[in-house]
Amino acid sequence: DDDDDDDGGCPAPSPARTNENSTTDADRKSDEFVSNPIRSGLRTMLAGKASMEDSVLASMLVATILENDAVDGHVLETLDVFSTFETSLAVYLQRDLAEVHGADVHPPSLNALARGMETCSMVGMMLAERLLHHRFSSCDIEELRDSTRDPFDRYFQTSEWIAALDASLSYFAAYSRTLSQSKNVGDLFAEFTEMEIRRRYAQDAEETHLHPDHHDDIAWVCHLHNFFPSNLIDDAKSLIIDGEDNHPAAGSSNEIEAAKFAIRITLHLRCLKKCIEEFRERCSSIVDPRSNRWYDQDDCVSFRTTQKADDAILVIGGIQTTRLPRVGTDIDLRGRTFFRGSLPTKASPRMTSFRKGTNSNTVSDLAIVIDPSEVYVTRPKRGDPNRCTVLAAIPLRTVVASATEGALLHVAIRRQENVAATQNENNIVKNGKMTLRFESNATSLVVKECLDNYCSAYRSRIASEIDDMLQKLMSEGSQPKSPDPENQEEWADFQGA
Repeated sequence: DDDDDDDGGCPAPSPARTNENSTTDADRKSDEFVSNPIRSGLRTMLAGKASMEDSVLASMLVATILENDAVDGHVLETLDVFSTFETSLAVYLQRDLAEVHGADVHPPSLNALARGMETCSMVGMMLAERLLHHRFSSCDIEELRDSTRDPFDRYFQTSEWIAALDASLSYFAAYSRTLSQSKNVGDLFAEFTEMEIRRRYAQDAEETHLHPDHHDDIAWVCHLHNFFPSNLIDDAKSLIIDGEDNHPAAGSSNEIEAAKFAIRITLHLRCLKKCIEEFRERCSSIVDPRSNRWYDQDDCVSFRTTQKADDAILVIGGIQTTRLPRVGTDIDLRGRTFFRGSLPTKASPRMTSFRKGTNSNTVSDLAIVIDPSEVYVTRPKRGDPNRCTVLAAIPLRTVVASATEGALLHVAIRRQENVAATQNENNIVKNGKMTLRFESNATSLVVKECLDNYCSAYRSRIASEIDDMLQKLMSEGSQPKSPDPENQEEWADFQGA
């Protein structure tokens, strides 16, 4: 096993002197090493050569060591942790998990595979941070302050783990794209992607209030520290094999669970790479010498574990960064598609449908506004037919289907908690269904057709955004590395400092 051949070992003790005049190698550093079974075992588990549960437990142990400030970089370097563990983690990331999962007689569950990928990838990030901090603390800070070069650039171009991260992200992006085109998955892929984005990203109050001039803007971020392996120390499911976590039976459910798994890993690795790219951009940026980038040593060599959602994540996740009109506020109907209607419990003897600003002598009690991303149920204001008060706001992404029943229109809505409604009009959406009445059967059909067209356009836009994101990730991971020869000598000096 090559784990025992090149694991670095520990220096063998020098032979004791027999007398003062004897000649020994005690005064010289011994080049002989003894086997270190503990480190060899950790390397085996981190490389995924043991069970999936062993890989998770090993990542938890190593993460706990790396988080301990008492274990400094010199200790980790003496134990040869940096290079050997990085190689093992790179091997883990580059495994074809689909084949590993299918080849085993008793394969681990997809949930266990995802947990293993998340924990081992996070250990790789923590290890890279400790390595860079150790090398940086051994350098001449004045030289770095005067230099416009990024001293870490060579590391990122030659690191096995960084290369493995790019390759793994490209692989899972391609795997996700293949599953998105499966007939068994279909439109569910966009829904799974949205659910995973909303599981990972959340509103951040601190980021939201950083720019008081934009008080209506909402910041959504992913906190990677929530995925640190040390967080699983008290998690019973990570310590005990969960019998309910078995692989699903063969069939269409196979592809559905695989799609959830692929989306989960793709978004995790993408977020991880975004944080690393932010670190590289921060270190390589050329700034005014009077306010150099190396002023705060602890900050400049630390990965920021908070990744702000970019435009692709916001669109695919259906996340609103600008606050929608709140229930009870007024909106303007001009330039919008809207229809006059009422709730089914209201009497409507002479209701007239209005579309795109047409006028009539008879006004019903509600106006249903259909926007490209939301549906509003509003009540017109007296004295101003173009102003309405919002009674309910329903995102189009929550609309499952619609059907007519005479003059009635029934709309099925998922996740009713995302729908806002006033207390007085709480029967607008009830048990995941909204029912509206229009003046005639024909009007009801027109409203349904309009709503279906808007929903179809919205879903097509989301599917296109997902495909563009996955293709971009695939192309980025397939691009070969091209190290800068001019940095070879500089990185060698930096590494050996």
